[in-house]
Amino acid sequence: MHTKRLVVIVSASLATLAALWCIGTLLIDVHLPGRGGHRSEAPVPSYSAGTLREVFESLPVEGGVDSRIELLDDNPEAWAARWRLLGEARENLTISYFILKQDIFGVSFLGHLLHKAHQGVRIRILLDAIGTKLSRELSGNDYLDTLVGTGKVAVKMYRPLFFRYIDAFLTMNPAAVIASDHDKILAADGRLALIGGRNIALEYFADPRDYPKSFRDADVLLGGLRIGSVLEAAFDAGFESGDAHDVRREAVDIRDSRADLLLAYEAMDAWLRGSPFSEKTIAEIRKKGFSWIDDLKKLPRLRGALKKKPARPIAAEVRLLDSRPRLLTSDDPISRSLVRLAQSARGEIFIQSPYLVLSRHVVSLFEQAAARGVRITVLTNSPVSSDNALSQAFFLEQWPEVMARVPTLRLFVTGDRHTLHGKLGAIDGHLALIGTYNMDPLSMAVNSELVAAVWSAPFARQLLAKPQRLIAGGPPRIYEYRIARDRYGRPKRDRDGNVAIAFGPEHHSSPEQWKAVQRYWKLLRQAEKLPGFSKLL
Repeated sequence: MHTKRLVVIVSASLATLAALWCIGTLLIDVHLPGRGGHRSEAPVPSYSAGTLREVFESLPVEGGVDSRIELLDDNPEAWAARWRLLGEARENLTISYFILKQDIFGVSFLGHLLHKAHQGVRIRILLDAIGTKLSRELSGNDYLDTLVGTGKVAVKMYRPLFFRYIDAFLTMNPAAVIASDHDKILAADGRLALIGGRNIALEYFADPRDYPKSFRDADVLLGGLRIGSVLEAAFDAGFESGDAHDVRREAVDIRDSRADLLLAYEAMDAWLRGSPFSEKTIAEIRKKGFSWIDDLKKLPRLRGALKKKPARPIAAEVRLLDSRPRLLTSDDPISRSLVRLAQSARGEIFIQSPYLVLSRHVVSLFEQAAARGVRITVLTNSPVSSDNALSQAFFLEQWPEVMARVPTLRLFVTGDRHTLHGKLGAIDGHLALIGTYNMDPLSMAVNSELVAAVWSAPFARQLLAKPQRLIAGGPPRIYEYRIARDRYGRPKRDRDGNVAIAFGPEHHSSPEQWKAVQRYWKLLRQAEKLPGFSKLL
């Protein structure tokens, strides 16, 4: 027990060190409050990017002009869409997730895959080793082994922890510990695919009224002649790489998990169809000591979700942008494309990002957009709602200074316990963006990410409808952070150069609600005083 605890502590410490190193390195010259607002380097030069449409047309053509797209911004609806897609697969399934938890959602998902394998469907699964713990737990490893044992399923773990530590040692690069496959892909038969922000776990699919810790998220269901092949190629880049390691079938099966997986599948399937559980299923689940029946009964708004008719998809032009994990360079297709799209904005930029940790380059892009009169609206988490204390610590340091430099920026945060997890955006009412990419250094320069760029005014309106309703509802669900300005609109500062805050996190919450954030915040402020370290921060 002590050895296991030590391993956990060491692993967590290394991961935190890697994250601090990575974020600190990438935040060079994003000055914090109290530095007088100067810069040691010139801002990113601006240039004429062309019109928004011209930039969009210059993006990779993958996805084609005949794509169909359906927004999934309701949690139960998003789970039903996955269940329906699995059920309709006839030949093959391609699956990649950062997190797949061992709750009723994760186990029933694997049970559905086992059911499809028995029907002859060929399945390939790629799970990130740092996000998914299944292979590191006895029962979880048995579940994966059961799937592999069908002969129809190939499972790989992306960058197991042992290899991450070896890479970090050999390259002297702490980011090697955390570089991950952050893609979320579920594709069937080369014709339908589901991508977006959701992983496989309770918090992503429970209705907020049923589960107080459920996330606010967004996915899209894509269909078209080229969508499947493009996502297959993105998947293959990780699955066939040397960083993906096979989950091999055990030579001797100590435990047969087939019955467990199929029981979870049967229970979830009945609940989604609004059918009663069979007495046999209830008896077997109770006998094995699983809480799945009780877990499902706590989610009444998920019951019968398959009966709801899916929304009619929108025809649109789609470009799929993919970035692979990066250790030696911070350049990637998604970031390059987003920079060019932002530079072509003329009216408004809307960004929803769970984590907001901005590099100097992004701040400079915002400043340039503001100088053109572009309105910028950002919706993100507050210390109360965020599931990432480290990113929030950086956010608390940055936001007043960023607002001082970007006069057209309006910043909104969620004030309740429901973590905002959807990653989406829109530019000038015509271009919509949705995927796995966060506005933070991990997405910008380390992890594999996937984004759909969609040219469609109707879809852009649909994508922004929910965030705009949240913002319009105001407190206590949504708050707007503001800095103090004089009568000419200029930011007010104290003697040390700190931007004066008119309304911030301290006005709608107490430090008791975000102790972990406070600890990181204090650590960053102390680290700034160390010789040479302020350059990194």
